[in-house]
Amino acid sequence: MKKGKLQCHLKLIFCFTMMCFIQFTVGCLYTFSSTLLAQLREPSSTIHLSIEEESWITSITILICPIGLLIIGIITDKFGRRKAIQIISVPMALGWLTITFSNSYATLLIGKIILGIPFGVSTCTFLYISELSPTNLRPLYITLVPFTVGLGMMAECILAMYCRWQTISGIMLVVSVVNFLTLFMVPEPPIWLRARGRAAEADEVDRWLDLGNMTHASDASADVVEQSAVATAVHDNMHATPAEPTSLSSSPYWSLFLRRNVWLPTVITLTFFVCQQCSGVYVLLFYSMDVVRDCKMPWDSNTVSLFLSLARVIGVLGFAAMHRVARRTLVVVSGGCMAISLLTVVAYMRAFAGVQDPPFEMTLIVAFVMFMFFALLGILPMPWVLCGEVFPMEVKGVMNGVVQTCGYVIWFMICKIYPSLILNLGVEIIWSIFAFFCILNVLFAIFIMPETKGKSLDEILLYFESQEKINKIDFP
Repeated sequence: MKKGKLQCHLKLIFCFTMMCFIQFTVGCLYTFSSTLLAQLREPSSTIHLSIEEESWITSITILICPIGLLIIGIITDKFGRRKAIQIISVPMALGWLTITFSNSYATLLIGKIILGIPFGVSTCTFLYISELSPTNLRPLYITLVPFTVGLGMMAECILAMYCRWQTISGIMLVVSVVNFLTLFMVPEPPIWLRARGRAAEADEVDRWLDLGNMTHASDASADVVEQSAVATAVHDNMHATPAEPTSLSSSPYWSLFLRRNVWLPTVITLTFFVCQQCSGVYVLLFYSMDVVRDCKMPWDSNTVSLFLSLARVIGVLGFAAMHRVARRTLVVVSGGCMAISLLTVVAYMRAFAGVQDPPFEMTLIVAFVMFMFFALLGILPMPWVLCGEVFPMEVKGVMNGVVQTCGYVIWFMICKIYPSLILNLGVEIIWSIFAFFCILNVLFAIFIMPETKGKSLDEILLYFESQEKINKIDFP
């Protein structure tokens, strides 16, 4: 590898790692509720919660997250991707600080409410990586987001074996403060800087990154054409016809949301989020203790949670290793294998219902671990990735906030009603429904999902325009 190319990789890895570092604390937050409730149920605990209070401690973060997403979307567009992460690191640190010194249900709930504001911060990191990565490397680098989340989950499971919940909160507080400080060394994406008229700063970032070293000469030349000529043609002509030479800046801001390349990707990504959230993957993360109990697994919940976190990390590495594979293919494989895993779980429970000591007791654990592994190959990360790629620059931050807000609302609803659904319908029916939605993900990938692998952000935007309008664009 040439020295210049290696330096480019190292600079990109540094920037992306610093931007994704906040996802480590988000990953810890995924499994922290399970650890917190388990330790609060101990006789020596000074805080005792009712079942209703426990459900609110578990789900309140997801309920508040949509509010945070709207805030994140606005500040992401207004102040920039890097500054948005720094701003959102403040409530992250404040939330962990509140939980560290909590001595009652009320203070715990306040801490979890505060943590709900930065919980959806992945919208910022996905945008940053999508806008700064070379087109051919975007699928590889974007895996850093779910990878750091998985590391946070795994770290929390390990810490839970040796530390009290106050200590874990204190560690995450320190991590949040360190992340805030290190972000001062990270630049904003040039594409965002130019969209804000800060061309001189964008040129400076381009010179520092020197991304021309990342590709061969011919590829680099093509990238230059793509970023200059094609981007200019799309930006200037996509929303104007020869009869209507109106510039983008003269249009009312609200009219941007009525355009085909805004509302169509909104419908597609929302559909994807419904199929993803109803596949049961987040239920397994948030209710691992209940799933272990309901399915009568032979291991304790902490051990199962650790293996699920490990499966998540390995799944992300698999997702990164297959970054050259088409996105639609990954979702098809992911959804199909997830469905097979859940159907195996349902078939096993039905076959050995009422049996005191069923044979092949490891079947359920293996099936759920494989379910989590295959979820990371496509269905779990892909909707979040897609949001960072399919919206125009003018509304990207806001629309990411809106769409992902809807995703988190669905997430909250499913996690909130899951215990009631199990009580009224039974574990076999509920997980059969989840398997059905895994199959719907496969159908969505085949018939609806746009293929974004290997395409520039401008080429992706063209996918959502009518053929008539594309023909009117004056490409150089």
